[in-house]
Amino acid sequence: MIRNYLAAALAVAALFLTVPAGAATPGVGECMDCHGDKTIEKTLPNGQTVSLYVDLQAYRSSVHGGNTCVTCHADAKAPHEKLQKVSCGKCHGDSEKSYAMSSHGIMRAKGVTDVPACHDCHGMHDIRKPQDPADRTFRLNIVATCLRCHKERALEERYPHLPDHKMLAAYEQSVHGMASKKSGLMGSAVCVDCHGNHAILPGDQPRSATHRQNIPTLCGKCHPGILEQYEKSVHGKGMRGGIAESPVCTDCHGEHTIAKVHDPSSAVSSRNIPKTCSGCHDKEAISTRYALPKKRFSSYMDSFHGIAVEYGMTKAANCSSCHGVHDILPSADPASTVNKANLPKTCGKCHPNAGPNFAKGDIHVDISPKKAMGVFAVRIFYTIFISALVILFALHVGLELYGRWNRRKEKAPGGKERPS
Repeated sequence: MIRNYLAAALAVAALFLTVPAGAATPGVGECMDCHGDKTIEKTLPNGQTVSLYVDLQAYRSSVHGGNTCVTCHADAKAPHEKLQKVSCGKCHGDSEKSYAMSSHGIMRAKGVTDVPACHDCHGMHDIRKPQDPADRTFRLNIVATCLRCHKERALEERYPHLPDHKMLAAYEQSVHGMASKKSGLMGSAVCVDCHGNHAILPGDQPRSATHRQNIPTLCGKCHPGILEQYEKSVHGKGMRGGIAESPVCTDCHGEHTIAKVHDPSSAVSSRNIPKTCSGCHDKEAISTRYALPKKRFSSYMDSFHGIAVEYGMTKAANCSSCHGVHDILPSADPASTVNKANLPKTCGKCHPNAGPNFAKGDIHVDISPKKAMGVFAVRIFYTIFISALVILFALHVGLELYGRWNRRKEKAPGGKERPS
């Protein structure tokens, strides 16, 4: 047994002694005799020319730098005309299986070469560890790696089912994109956090991380406190109960365009919240199907609060001011902020002197003869009254101008008035 070990050790030592000086590992130096030439090229059947040059320094610094060329290129023998495709799955079997079931892998298997393979994201001879800032899949570099394809308008035109390239590129200006790119925050969400890395699937597939049913849990990985509130809310319970129309995070905040709450462009900024909520609550089909109160948006916009918000008063109450944000509950729930017993406290956030009688009247007033005859009558009166005033004022101005024009005509040519 000892004799066998000694023989093996002597064989290995002899092998290393025959390696030319400067070669990283046995076999690399021999391959670099050709592939170290920057002019070495190959012409593909489609006429495209590709370089076969390998940067030895980059390879030595790579995660595979301690291996020989034949570790990946098992059929590499000098001289050789063509090598088989490298199979990364020999070492990375789990990743290969995940990729094979992904959108990219399925299309690649069909012969579509526009979709990324392993080397398109990880590199070839210069692959580094994901923790290395120089690696393409380093957290702060992931977005640029994905956008190399997804920002290409030519690909979007070729494959109409792809998301709009502008929408994907908008991520860079979103709250997540700015935190990652501008501030260098490693914890900010990047592409792989939401879509996955090797097992990327379209959002309409139930197994996809971005499927509607999975969105709350997905966002909850970074926002666990908000997820807990949402799960207890009427929206969260509806989604878990199989009501597909129940809003999830992306319905209110957006996807790649998520902005800070105080950003005027944000869908959840104080001025935009009524419009965002009305996206569901103003739909006749949803209101009818789930017996929800109707005309909530129009009745709010008719109120003092709605008019104030429309004219830019950001402190005026909006939907979330009364109903809550992630913890919205039905008004019949004792814990709801709009439950009758809690209205004085809710209104008191803006109106400190609000007492039990402060919110006794209807909040969302549907101005119609059946629902609010008094308000409807006052509105009709003032509509007619103000319209009449405007018409009379215009008539008065018109008559005055006509009188002036007549008086000018009656003046004599020398500037004197004609005798009457």
